[in-house]
Amino acid sequence: MRAGQISYYTRGKTPEEHDVINTEDYKLKVKKTWIEATSVWHIQILSQSIFDNRFECFLTHEQLKAFKDSL
Repeated sequence: MRAGQISYYTRGKTPEEHDVINTEDYKLKVKKTWIEATSVWHIQILSQSIFDNRFECFLTHEQLKAFKDSL
């Protein structure tokens, strides 16, 4: 485990992964996992090109809806 990395254990829902963009030069993937212990969604947005970027957040159902609506 790297410094600053969070490890957790889940029960219930298996992660859902969606390829938003999947080309030779650029990949964008979204992964969504329900964390039953804290009743939040763990959202990961993974961007792969010359540099790999990762954004993670933990959102309730209402916060996830607000996030989707803002897009």
